[in-house]
Amino acid sequence: MTQSLRSAETPKYFVQRAWIYSKEMFPIFIYIPYVVALYFCVNIVIQILNSPAFLEAKTACWGEGTETEMRNLLYSAGSQVVLDSTALAGVVSAFFVMLMMRTFDDLKDFELDAHLFPHRATARKLVLKRDIQAISLTSFITLVVVNWIWGQQTIVVFALMLTYTLLTFKWFFAEKFHREHIFITMLDHQPLPYVINFFLIHTALASGSNYESFQTIHLILLLIVSMPITAWEISRKIRSADMETEYETFSMVIGLKPATLLPMLFLLTVCGLHLYVGSLMAFGPIFHYVVYMVAAVVLFFYLRFLFQPSKENNVLTNVALFATTTSFLNLLFNTLIVYHIL
Repeated sequence: MTQSLRSAETPKYFVQRAWIYSKEMFPIFIYIPYVVALYFCVNIVIQILNSPAFLEAKTACWGEGTETEMRNLLYSAGSQVVLDSTALAGVVSAFFVMLMMRTFDDLKDFELDAHLFPHRATARKLVLKRDIQAISLTSFITLVVVNWIWGQQTIVVFALMLTYTLLTFKWFFAEKFHREHIFITMLDHQPLPYVINFFLIHTALASGSNYESFQTIHLILLLIVSMPITAWEISRKIRSADMETEYETFSMVIGLKPATLLPMLFLLTVCGLHLYVGSLMAFGPIFHYVVYMVAAVVLFFYLRFLFQPSKENNVLTNVALFATTTSFLNLLFNTLIVYHIL
């Protein structure tokens, strides 16, 4: 019996199977608040950095005016934040593009994953391939409709993002070559988070009355939200020599040492960029202390695994997730508090 056919234990209704898929592969009660908070954090930071009040504070009062004068300008910058239909299109797009990417990944390796991960719902036929295809198609249609209606200002960037996403799903129309050259696959698939976040940042730039141009500070924010994804993606595919299987990992392809050092350097670079943004936005010392703490945690656990590679010491995926989440929450809460957006 093929995976497209139901077995005796397959739930009867699509909604039941979709819920099983969501619980296992894309828990919406985690992803929805995370995506909403992350998107609006980046959106608000960009609008503040582009606001006339912030630019006035930066040029006129930074280090010269009184603390009261500077704070008043900062509060004014926070009051100029606008969450309009373009921002709505952005946050909806952020959720559905992540869901679509999840389904694309599962569809590309459906048969292989069923062999390597027999405990998953797809391998046990609790979820069928056509269910994932339906979720994927629904996500695609939602993205197109939402951006066509509410995202006209960023429709060109959206089209470019969607095109690149579809090309990765189709293996750039060279599936056999990519499966035989895994390192090439890693290289041309890894830019995907950067392309997606480039689009999402443009929806933030288009929020409000003016469509601001993409500048250096926006590139820094792009790296802040994208590099941790790369670090996490590499970290989850690192194994000590005794734990390697037929499943291809970064440590198998490029070696354990570079595979471990690369995400560590990415995360430390992000910490440095956070410090720059924190100083630019006049955050207090607590923000900087949290960044230093995150950097210390990253250094400790990645170096420990590098010098003592073992299953017990391989907590790199969780460390990358901790570093990403803590840094993001640190940026979010300081932005909301310092600029009186709460």
